[in-house]
Amino acid sequence: MLGSLFLPLRNVLSPQAALEDANVHLENARKAKRSELALTYCNEAQKALARIRTSARKALVSSVSVEDRTTRHEIASIYFELGEHLENLKHRDKAQTCYKNSEKWG
Repeated sequence: MLGSLFLPLRNVLSPQAALEDANVHLENARKAKRSELALTYCNEAQKALARIRTSARKALVSSVSVEDRTTRHEIASIYFELGEHLENLKHRDKAQTCYKNSEKWG
């Protein structure tokens, strides 16, 4: 019963693991021939980035280290590219969300 009150650890990812997953899904979206499949991959990439542990997200945003700034920039870039893909797939609302997330991370 208590297990249902908390998110299992498998639902959270480190920033690096989320980046790796998101990049794989984004690459698949780039290669997809069908728009429905590309949209599925874009959604999976967004889910991967959303799974970054909240504490890690806060630490990254407030950090001034070069490594953390690079990670933030990579996350922002993925969100921006996802926005472009979603815009091309005529999902403007989702694209705008990605652009806003890109600004937050960048």
